[in-house]
Order: sequence, then structure tokens, then C-alpha cells
Amino acid sequence: MIKLYTLSNGMRLVYEKIDTVKTVSIGIWVLAGSRYETKMINGISHFIEHILFKGTKNRSSREIVYEIESIGGQINAFTAKEYTCFYVRVLDEFLQKGFDILSDLILNPVIASEEIEKEKMVIIEEINMTKDDPEEMLYQSLNDLIWRSQALSYPIIGKESTVKKIDKTKIEGYMKERYIPQNIVISVAGNFAEEKLIEFVEMYFGDWKYSNKTGVGYCISKPVFNRGVVIKNKKSDQAHLAVTFEGFGQENEKVYELLILSNILGGGMSSRLFQRIREELGLVYSISSFVSTFKDAGVLIIYAGTNPKNIASVYKEIMNQLNLFLKGEILPDEVEVAKQQIKGSIIFGLENTSSRMSNIGKNMLLLNKIMEIEHITKIIDSIEYTNVIDTAREVLSKEFSVAVVGNKKEMDLKIFDQRVLT
Repeated sequence: MIKLYTLSNGMRLVYEKIDTVKTVSIGIWVLAGSRYETKMINGISHFIEHILFKGTKNRSSREIVYEIESIGGQINAFTAKEYTCFYVRVLDEFLQKGFDILSDLILNPVIASEEIEKEKMVIIEEINMTKDDPEEMLYQSLNDLIWRSQALSYPIIGKESTVKKIDKTKIEGYMKERYIPQNIVISVAGNFAEEKLIEFVEMYFGDWKYSNKTGVGYCISKPVFNRGVVIKNKKSDQAHLAVTFEGFGQENEKVYELLILSNILGGGMSSRLFQRIREELGLVYSISSFVSTFKDAGVLIIYAGTNPKNIASVYKEIMNQLNLFLKGEILPDEVEVAKQQIKGSIIFGLENTSSRMSNIGKNMLLLNKIMEIEHITKIIDSIEYTNVIDTAREVLSKEFSVAVVGNKKEMDLKIFDQRVLT
């Protein structure tokens, strides 16, 4: 059973006790990501994730890692568009040590100007690496198109021009705004004594006070999906294509119907797109569809990689398959198989403490609710094939957006003028 405990300062603890394991995973989830940034400080959430590992008032950079690794544990962090997560996974006997180190990272960082300057060089190299990756270019171009001039379009890593301008004052100002108890969820999954868990949370985070309450929900407005086409020229042997429809956010249970639709369309080797375009026609090596969601927005993306000369043929075949869905040509058996595949994928993904910690932490941070796996599978089981047909018509009947990266000289680009199914 997943439980919730709220500290007096507004910080939430969500936890799931699993007696059958010998490990425990702890995550500190912060409502800080590129969606909460302005254009001038794009990349600062990701930068802070890096800089907090450079040392605290109590530990050097090396000591932070050594103290966890010396007890057989793991420590790391990552940044997304809507959150930053710092986490450890340790043997259950070292629960307190995990809290001791994570709280030190968050509450006692030493933000040194010389470390900031060194980290700028590291992150700029990371940015340069993404410029060489055509798929990275594809999805950033797509984000710039569909979330035009909105914070969701900002790259998580930032841009070289904005990263260069990050300094100690901006970091401290952003942390004062975002790193406050009400913007933070602690999630824990694994083997632990419940009373000890609450004791440690209160011990390490209960006295954390703050003066700025404006951070909660800051910079959030419902995103507007923009329609159009963007084509980036890159001399390469392969062209990359993304066809994108407006979908649903995580708050909307229709997202599960869209997941079923996506699974039937391009969710695996037995999917319609894979069987028709790769297996029967041999036009691609890679083709798939997936759903990408945020708290209040989402998209259905169909991706294909092909020879630039075949891009028009691939696009036409994708349109043919989508038109079948729009006409309601979906079989009940396809829906049932997709439901089982999605449930399997969800359950397989929750078979270790780290993934369970991640699942409950994100749900509490973004949706402010506990989502038991039984509840999710019940939603999926309740979906009828007629629901999927209705959702297909709702989503696929609207104009969509297209992003392409490849050698323009070898591609028939006029075909992308047609972005409404008929």
C-alpha cells in the first residue's frame, strides 16, 4: 500500500513498503525543470542538478559519492522539463545514511563561482554533442514548432548562450524560488520500518523553513499546441521524420486510450506501421509511435528513419494507416492485445524499488495523488474498443505537425503540405 505523510512545512513524503526486498530507494523530487524557467535562464534547472554534487558544507564532491558507494549504494540525479530528481538506492540497513546525504545535497550546498565556471564548460560540451545527433535535432525542432515560444519548447540542457550567463546569483535566486518544501516530494520504496522512515524525514527535513511562497505553480499556464511543419537540412544518409498530433495530459484518463491507439499503430514489432512499412515494404529500419505526456499536455508522435529518397513513400504509408484509424477500422482483438501489452509494460517497469520510487514520486509531485498499480490496471481494463475509436477520431481528425531532418536535396518536401487526414 502507498501512503502519504505531510510535514508541517508542507513537504510531502509518499512511500511504499516492500517486505520482499533488501534495498530501499529514496528520491527527492523538486518542481524545477525547463518548464519553470524563463528564456534568459534556460538550462538553470539542469545546471543546478550538476552543481549540487560539487560539494556541501559537510562533504566534498568526492565524499558525497564515496560515502554511498562504500556501502554498496548508488547515487545520481536527472532533470526533466517538469522536475528534477536526486536519488539514492541503498541496502535497507543504510536508510538513514541515504537521507543524511540527500538532505546535505539539497540543504547545504556550497555554490562556488569557480565550480560554476568549470561546469559551464562541461555542459557546453554536452550541448555540442547533441548538435551532432540528428534525432536530438529532430525532437528539439519539433518542440520548437509545437510549443513555440512557450517554456515547454526550451531544451532541458539549455542553450550555449544562456548557460554561459548562469552565475551564483542566478542559481541562488532560482533555488530560493523553486527549492522550497511545498515544491518538493520525497518518495521512498523498499524495505524499511515505517516509524523509522518518518523519524528520519522529520529529522532531516522537518526544520526546513522558507520565506518565499511564490514558487508553487510559478510560470505555469496550459500549453498551446501549434501546428505546422519544420524541415532541417542535414547532409546524412538517413532522413528522420516525426508526425505529431495533439494528445492529452497526465491529468486526463483519456491518455490510456491514446496509449492503446499508439500501441496498435506503432508500439512494437507486431504493430501496423512496423508490419506494413518495414516488413512488407522494406522502406525503413526504424518506425514506431509513442505518447509523450506532461501534467496538462501531451502528444502522439510517429517516428520513422529512412533513406531521404523514400521519405515521401513512408509519409504516404503512414497517412494510409492513420486514415484507417480515423475511419474506425480498429478490431476488438487489437485493443485487447494492446491493453495486455500496456499492462505488462507498466508492471514489468515496477519490479524494482527504483522504478516504484520514481512512479509514486512523479505522481505525487505532478498530479498530487497516489496512483496504485491496481487502479491504473482497472482503468485500462475498463476501456472498450469503441472508446479507442472515439479517441482516434478526436485526435487524428485535427491538423497535425511534422518535423523532418535530412538532406533537403534528396527529399520530396511538397508532400508535407498535406497535414490533415482525409
